[in-house]
Amino acid sequence: MSVVLLVRLKITDLTAWTALEAGRKLLPPGHSLDRIVREQVILFEPESGARADAFEAPLADAVRHSNFFVNPNKESYRLLTAAERGETWTAPQGAWGIVARAREDTRDEGLRQRLLREHPLRGLGAIRQAKVWWLWTRGPEGGPAVETCAGALGILLGPGQGLLVNPHFEAALVLDGPMPWSRVESFLIEPAPEYRAAA
Repeated sequence: MSVVLLVRLKITDLTAWTALEAGRKLLPPGHSLDRIVREQVILFEPESGARADAFEAPLADAVRHSNFFVNPNKESYRLLTAAERGETWTAPQGAWGIVARAREDTRDEGLRQRLLREHPLRGLGAIRQAKVWWLWTRGPEGGPAVETCAGALGILLGPGQGLLVNPHFEAALVLDGPMPWSRVESFLIEPAPEYRAAA
């Protein structure tokens, strides 16, 4: 089990606002996009044989009192410890999500080394980075119409189709209901599947 830090802007997120305006134009008739929120996902993975609770307390202190991860003037955060977060990751009320990670290794070894120089975190193996887009959508029947909206707003396939994920550089995971954290961790840790562009 790992520790997860979710960071979002308290001020207007211009990237999310631009995606909202562009995304509304991509949805088919009868579908709507009401809101988009973008969060940074930082996964703290224990080293082999260690447990995340070995470094949770000093990590929480580092998040509160340093600027490695959060600028308190413009960002808010949630630190989800292995014990507190439960077995599944659930989207905010009424939303669903698209988790996007780099196709290359998600580890940020430079950040880990800088952090450990100031905050010794015994048992920390890796810091991995991704982002999640939370989307509030509605289809003609009033439900979120996740499949249709994910096809229109998710992976960029060409003009007029896709927006939030560049498949040449990113892999994506749709979070359309409570998802086991083990699946999220595997998605962030294991190599991304090879991208095969359409012929």
